[in-house]
Amino acid sequence: MSSVPRMSFPAHVVFVALSACLAVDAALADIVYQESGGVVVGEAEIYSSRTNNTSGKSWLVIPDESAGAGTNLNARGGAYVQALPDDGTGGGPLANPSIYYKMQIFTPGTYRLYLRQEGNMLIGNGGNSDSMFADIVEIKDGTAGVFGSATNAVADWYEFTPTVDGNFATTPWYTTSQPEVNQAGASGFSADWTIKREGTYTLRLTVREDGCAVDAWVFQLSSLPAPTGDGPAMSSLTPSRVLTQAVADTYLKRSDTTTAHGGETDLLIKNDDTANPSGLDRNVYLRFDLSALAGLTNSTLTVTNATLRMDQLSEGSTTTNHAIYVAAIAENATAELFDEASLTPSTSDVWSDSNDEGVNFNKIIGNAPLGSFIIASSNNGKTVTFSSQALVDAIRADTDGVLSLVLYRTFDNPAGADDFASKENTSYNAPRLVLDVGHARGTLIMFQ
Repeated sequence: MSSVPRMSFPAHVVFVALSACLAVDAALADIVYQESGGVVVGEAEIYSSRTNNTSGKSWLVIPDESAGAGTNLNARGGAYVQALPDDGTGGGPLANPSIYYKMQIFTPGTYRLYLRQEGNMLIGNGGNSDSMFADIVEIKDGTAGVFGSATNAVADWYEFTPTVDGNFATTPWYTTSQPEVNQAGASGFSADWTIKREGTYTLRLTVREDGCAVDAWVFQLSSLPAPTGDGPAMSSLTPSRVLTQAVADTYLKRSDTTTAHGGETDLLIKNDDTANPSGLDRNVYLRFDLSALAGLTNSTLTVTNATLRMDQLSEGSTTTNHAIYVAAIAENATAELFDEASLTPSTSDVWSDSNDEGVNFNKIIGNAPLGSFIIASSNNGKTVTFSSQALVDAIRADTDGVLSLVLYRTFDNPAGADDFASKENTSYNAPRLVLDVGHARGTLIMFQ
């Protein structure tokens, strides 16, 4: 059975604006640790969710929910979690009881997990409560073949078997582990996973030997120095920052009046070499689901900054940097709720056959773009960004939980289209919005 984490924090954690947070939609009020600088730091007792096994064994918060099994000293903030009761029944990888920690990753790369881990020294001198499993729920490729081979390139889980002595401070951070085993000892590897895309990922801890205990964890880029001592401070939590990927994206081509391009891996923007409309002209449509922000339509919290991120595959002209314009589709436009599988110039009321930009400006907010960003060939293969106060205002003004954008250019050049990755692209990130959330007067809500 699942339970909601209690909102009780260690003395060293300052919890700001709890009442405001609880007013936010549940999708935002959930515990989600925010990565910053390639580092995520979690307190074990501040979790996203947990699930007991069928016999009632659970990860419990010590000392709030139980006195614990054995005595473990020097927990950060005086609290930790432990798998109880410690009756010798144990568990297995990916099996309940489980405890989950959601993480919002903004910096892709190879990450390494460090656990601040202990056990129950009253049974077997700790040797019967020193092993557990850790996995990233969203990263799996099965266990067929030798680990590290083409058929088994990522670890579905790691087993940790540390040396314990009842004191979290003695050897505070473990990463030594072994992938995809369930055995008396585990070693030879660091607990590494490659995060290819920005997004929300879930660290799950499961039990090998009951009585195992965790005080805190660090999930950071493997290139960074290992944590020492008490380790870094806990990361900030949602709702300080939210990332949402496009739920629909496509491009429209003037000469393809009945052809939909929503299933393609590229998003193309192009103009021909004259100021007159041409069959070469094309622009991009993006749709985002903002329904999770419904709880922010009050005077306490609001979106304070918004950034559109897109992965640029190629610039259409290799000699001249030029602007891509971003406009928000009005809520009275049929195309705001576009279906990427069927949207074409003939079905979109935002498309214009008379304007070279392919935009019916009567169907976009303010009858003008929200702003523009410059792309250059030096950014090919990199992320480009756009932010403006007008984009923030468009999001704040939303009433139907949908933000749709149309991207176009005025630079005329027939040599090639400006090319961006779509959500169907498996090598690059989908278009996404990063939203900062804070007090209406502009101060971020941060838990730190």
